[in-house]
Amino acid sequence: MSVGTAEPSGTVPAFAAGPPARRRRVLVVYSESRAGEAALREGAELAAAGAALTVLTLVPQAKPLKCCKGGGAGPYNCAIRDQAEDELAQAKTQLGTLAARVNFTKLTGTPWPPLAEWAAARSFDIVIVPRHRFTRAGGQLARELGAATNAEIRPAGRR
Repeated sequence: MSVGTAEPSGTVPAFAAGPPARRRRVLVVYSESRAGEAALREGAELAAAGAALTVLTLVPQAKPLKCCKGGGAGPYNCAIRDQAEDELAQAKTQLGTLAARVNFTKLTGTPWPPLAEWAAARSFDIVIVPRHRFTRAGGQLARELGAATNAEIRPAGRR
């Protein structure tokens, strides 16, 4: 027979020194590419270790044309939104069972989504961005995130 002890409601056990540790918040900016997959793998490793993971894809939208009664941008914007849905579905598939614990979202903007402001408002600890072939350290995206947030910016993929 084992004997257990219980702490009275509202008291802190003696071994707990200080406030409970906060889960690290990780953002992966995902795109359908090798670098995007590398970013997702790195984010998955952190999530498996206990971090709260958000996977985001960007949905840049075209401004309506001023000529021709504003047409033209609609089909393009629909196609970009559909592509973003496909990217998130692909990310869910790649994460497997871990996907149930991950927050998936799209960030829309015209002409470009305001990623730096969005990430800063959500106080991520780590932001993992795809490193593309012709950019250094994640390029402009990483620079904007670094300037707007206190997060650690990690470019992922080949150099």
